[in-house]
Amino acid sequence: MPTYRTGEMFDVQGIHIVTANSFIGGDGALVMSVGAGLAMKMRYPETPKIFGMMIKNYCGHGGKYGLLFCGNKGILQTRREAEGVMDSELITYGLKILYAVSEGNREMVFHLNHPGVSLNKVSITEIDNLLKRLPENVNIWDKE
Repeated sequence: MPTYRTGEMFDVQGIHIVTANSFIGGDGALVMSVGAGLAMKMRYPETPKIFGMMIKNYCGHGGKYGLLFCGNKGILQTRREAEGVMDSELITYGLKILYAVSEGNREMVFHLNHPGVSLNKVSITEIDNLLKRLPENVNIWDKE
């Protein structure tokens, strides 16, 4: 079971993963305009371009990728559109990949912002039921 934490996840060491979409803007960058995605973009301005290129090459604009990593940064897909509806099937797919990666790398610590509930059909209970399957080397973060 993962550990739930409160605060700023980027202030601790480990692999930082933010929830994201697969919407690539006209400049080729992944749209990261709210929440933890925006926080990652502000701290690491190169990440939208890098992830945009990765999505374009892997599944294309609006496609399905689940979970992508670039160094110690990652994105977990929760929707396709930048401000679209969260999709439990996409979240489940990404979390299955995170489970496999974190189980196979128990010496590493993974930090994921808690997938929010906004403009979607996924309840907080459903999201928490999906998250509870993750191992203890995954930290789920909420802002204070």
